[in-house]
Amino acid sequence: MVRMTVVARVRQEKRGEFLDAMRSLQKDRLAEQGISKSQVYEDRQEPTRFVVIDDWETDEDLQRYFSREGFRVLLGALRILCTEAEIKYDPLRRKGGDPRLPGSDPA
Repeated sequence: MVRMTVVARVRQEKRGEFLDAMRSLQKDRLAEQGISKSQVYEDRQEPTRFVVIDDWETDEDLQRYFSREGFRVLLGALRILCTEAEIKYDPLRRKGGDPRLPGSDPA
């Protein structure tokens, strides 16, 4: 399993637009082959900080997503709506648990 994590600080005036975009993109991602889970989290202490966590079955599935239009739209949304954003991906070596940041709630 491979996890893609997006950590973003959203422009305060773009917060609602960001949430709408992430929900729409999440719906599209969940239709992709190989994705098993997608969650959007909002930081309670910093309402403009969000974390998106996607779990993919294989690295090949995630790499295929990187070449899709949905990923390009995600990158564009992050550029326009955020003051900063980071995307990383890591293989998961263990199963179980719902990853949550301390002080975070699902958006």
